[in-house]
Amino acid sequence: MLETGQLIPINFKGRTFNAVVIDPDGLGEGRPTIGIGYRGMSRHTDVPAQTFVDRVSEIEGMNVLKLPSGKTFKVSEIAANDGNVYRVIEASDWVDLVSDWAKNPGRLGKKARNGLIDFLTWYAAEGLYAAAYTIIKRTYTYEDSQIIQQWLVSREAGKPARKDWAYAISEQGGNSPFKYGKWTNYVYKGLFGMDAAEMKRLWESPVSGSKHIARNYIPESVGVDMIAYCEKLISILEFDDLERAHDEAIRLTQMKFRQQVDTEKLGG
Repeated sequence: MLETGQLIPINFKGRTFNAVVIDPDGLGEGRPTIGIGYRGMSRHTDVPAQTFVDRVSEIEGMNVLKLPSGKTFKVSEIAANDGNVYRVIEASDWVDLVSDWAKNPGRLGKKARNGLIDFLTWYAAEGLYAAAYTIIKRTYTYEDSQIIQQWLVSREAGKPARKDWAYAISEQGGNSPFKYGKWTNYVYKGLFGMDAAEMKRLWESPVSGSKHIARNYIPESVGVDMIAYCEKLISILEFDDLERAHDEAIRLTQMKFRQQVDTEKLGG
C-alpha cells in the first residue's frame, strides 16, 4: 500500500531520479502524485542545489520557489520512509519551472541556462509518471495514461481559477499539509454527493448499474465547469469562515448550473 513519503527510484530516459510520493491517491485510488527534490534536479539541470534553496520562501503560509519572472511553484516538505525530510516540487511542475527559468534566467550562469534547455529536450511529464507507475504497479495501463493526460490538460486549463482558490485555502485552511485535499473533497461532495476520487472514477467509466447513480449523474464536461466556477466563487466571497464560503459557493453553483445539468441529462 502506498504512503506519503515513500521513495521510488526511477530510471527515465537514461537518467535516475529518486521520486517521493506526495499524495498516494492524488490522481485517484492507487495513482499517486510524485515529487522530485532539489538535489535530483540539480544533477540533471546543472543548476546548483543551493540556488534552488535560495529561491524558496514562505508566501501567505505556503512554501514556494520564486523565479526571476515572479512565477511561483509550491514546495512540499515530505517526511520520507528513509528517515529524511525532502523538499520536493511535483514532477510536472518541474517542466513549467524549467521552461520559465530558461526563458527568464535572471542572473543564472550560462552552464545552468544550457542545462535547463537540455533538460527540456528530453523531459516529458507523462513519461516520468509512466516510469513511476511501472515501478509502483508493475504496469502502466491505457487507463493510467488517459487519466494522467486528462489531469495534465486540466491543470493547465484550471490554473488561473485554482490559484485564487488555493490562496484562499492557504490563508484560512490551517496548517495541515492535506488541507487542499480536504477542501477539494468538500467541494466535490457538496456538488456531486461524493469525494473527488469517487467522482473521477465515475467519470472514467460509462454510467451503469444503480438507477440512483444514473439519475444523479453529472457529465464530466459540466462537472469540470461547475468545480471551476465554485472555486472561483469561494476565492471572491469575503467570509471569515471558510466552511461558510464553501457552502454558499456550492449553493450558488448548483443554482447556476441546474438548467444545464437537466439539459445534459435529457441528451441536449
